[in-house]
Amino acid sequence: TGMTENGLCVDGRLTKISEDLVFDYDRSAMMERWRVHTAGTDRIDLLLEPEFERVSESGRRDGFFSSAHQIFGCYSGRIAPDGGKPIEIRDLFGWIEEHEARW
Repeated sequence: TGMTENGLCVDGRLTKISEDLVFDYDRSAMMERWRVHTAGTDRIDLLLEPEFERVSESGRRDGFFSSAHQIFGCYSGRIAPDGGKPIEIRDLFGWIEEHEARW
């Protein structure tokens, strides 16, 4: 669609992240470290250290189905807003999610 839900707000200014993001993680070990980074540049490079996982599943895999893994923890790394210097992130609490659905 050309739309993205990825953005960064620094000092009240929104920077849209239009680049593809790469999510490096192990689906068989969701509580291991995750890395999120931009595919073609070094604009975003973050690590998430998981502290808690919330799992929600409904339906059956042979029909309608939904499975969500919400991982909560602390981010560290670097982000670069439009027209600004890179910002170092340390121990910023947040979340990330993997959602699989069949309708």
